[in-house]
Amino acid sequence: MRLTKKSKYAVRALVEVVLRGSGGPVGVSEIARRQRIPERFLEQIFGELRRAGILESHRGAHGGYSFSMPPEEVTVLDIVEVLDGEIRPARCSAGGVCYIDDAPLCSTSRVWDEARVALEGVFGRYSIAQLAAAEREIRAGREEAAPIGK
Repeated sequence: MRLTKKSKYAVRALVEVVLRGSGGPVGVSEIARRQRIPERFLEQIFGELRRAGILESHRGAHGGYSFSMPPEEVTVLDIVEVLDGEIRPARCSAGGVCYIDDAPLCSTSRVWDEARVALEGVFGRYSIAQLAAAEREIRAGREEAAPIGK
């Protein structure tokens, strides 16, 4: 299991959807520009998230993407599993089989299972809404620290 840019970009982009989406759907180009994510790549990511039922797309002049469920219910774990697959640090974790043909599971499989549970716990602890709230605070702090006239 390796986290890809796809899931990292997705989490950042979804936070931006929460921050920008109070007035309706948010366009991919705006999110891509603000988060410095290649637009075509973000379109692919949002397509996968739409097919997974996390986002919905809206057509037209004021179209874009919005959440199809409350962002409080969408966790980082949900995003990672949709885009990068289930978290399995080793093939033998989560009820898998050993890398060595016909070998029984060994004591190390417990380590991989513990790592899987820990990662799922951390990723599952943070919702997109929580991350957006934290980002809102960070951005507010930057604005307060900016010199007058800028």
